Amino acid sequence: MASALENFKRNALHQLEQSSLYKSSSTWFNQLSERDQKFVKAIGVIFTIALLFAWVWQPVSQGKEKAESKYYSELKFHQKMKDSAHLFGGVSTNAPTSGASILSTVNNTAKVKNIQLKRFEPEGENGLRIWLDKANFNSVIDWLELLETSRGIRVEQISIDKVDSGIVNVRAVLQS
Repeated sequence: MASALENFKRNALHQLEQSSLYKSSSTWFNQLSERDQKFVKAIGVIFTIALLFAWVWQPVSQGKEKAESKYYSELKFHQKMKDSAHLFGGVSTNAPTSGASILSTVNNTAKVKNIQLKRFEPEGENGLRIWLDKANFNSVIDWLELLETSRGIRVEQISIDKVDSGIVNVRAVLQS
């Protein structure tokens, strides 16, 4: 393999030396003064570095910048999707598994939000029907969001009736 490479190299160099362009360039270069030859060599080095920069370094650098930009864009998109996953029917790993746990979860979180359950009854295997009278609307919405996002309990049906400004009666079916 090494000898084949050496043969190729020798043949390419021989063909280059036989070309008329090489011969005329070599003659021209040899006729220059030593100072001018150094100047031409320096310009050749600068030109070679400029070509390497234009053909290698710049595209690699631009590719890296594009990749970083795409990475951060995808990371931002992923974070937004992760933050919004609960809105698209995703169920939390904290979801209750039995009727008793949905009741205790609903009851405990209602107490935290200062919501009084007027009445409740089981609905199917993993559901709970609830009634709230004269509850604060904002507290009810916060509570339902808490149930869905952190407890995996979603609202299947809901009816909200306005009683007074900011006060509502709620009938809902919750499902885990």
